[in-house]
Amino acid sequence: MSNREALQELLRLKRAQIDPVELGLPRRTGRGRRPKGLSQSQVADALELSERTYADLERGDMATPTAEFLDNVARVLRMEEPERSALYVYSLGHEPPVPMDPTAGTSVAPAWLQAVRNVSGQPSYVSDVAWNILGANDDFVRMFPQRPGAPPRLPERNLIRWMLLHEEAREHHLVDWETRWAKPVAAQLRTAVAAHPENRDIQQLDTEVNDDAVAGPIYRRHDLAYVHPDGDTRHMRHSGFVAQHGTDDRRDRCCERHAPSQLGTVTMCAAQPLGSPGARFLFLVFEPTRQPLHYRNRHE
Repeated sequence: MSNREALQELLRLKRAQIDPVELGLPRRTGRGRRPKGLSQSQVADALELSERTYADLERGDMATPTAEFLDNVARVLRMEEPERSALYVYSLGHEPPVPMDPTAGTSVAPAWLQAVRNVSGQPSYVSDVAWNILGANDDFVRMFPQRPGAPPRLPERNLIRWMLLHEEAREHHLVDWETRWAKPVAAQLRTAVAAHPENRDIQQLDTEVNDDAVAGPIYRRHDLAYVHPDGDTRHMRHSGFVAQHGTDDRRDRCCERHAPSQLGTVTMCAAQPLGSPGARFLFLVFEPTRQPLHYRNRHE
């Protein structure tokens, strides 16, 4: 089946599922057997367009429909997120840039939380579209700087806030913070702010980071475009590695305030729960290094 045929089938199916009365329109009448659902003319009226314009889309004769037009069609035909994605793919050859539902990515199915908790031996977590941690395993919690003798805990529920605004992240945990962490993370946040103007958590992060004396000047620079972190490798310290494997190298201790930690690199393997566009599921692959890193935080 070609994209044109798939598009025709999708739109005809969605038209047939909607009773015109539900849109305040009269039922289709006349002699002979009348097809169920909306006519092309009724869809066009709901879109405030000519029937010919909508018919061009349904026939596959509209070369480059705009995203606004496709979203209006999806709204009138009451498409679910997967159907809207199919509409984009059949019409434009790619999926929508942002979800239709403004709350998409703010939660995940309970099975995802259970899955991440069951991961053992590999730091893993699930976060929402605003980088709030929804679930994590013990290995992930133990990665963060910990107080000597204290039980492992997450220092902050929001990862962006911790990475960009917390002193322990900037000065102790995330090595070469400004270049390897702050710049790409700031670019991610700028992209999210533009894509999700209705998300209060993301807009609050925008304000907090912009107003911060250290992170703000980096955030306000636009010389680095957004790059998805999947597959990216960065330098960091890993507290849980020392607790699990031990170390005799005192140089791996960042300061007396924190328990010993292991210098190394972390590679981020990112995936997305398909039922929650914008949410993230990450495995963090840590590799220790015994050689001095070329990149140091400012206190080293």
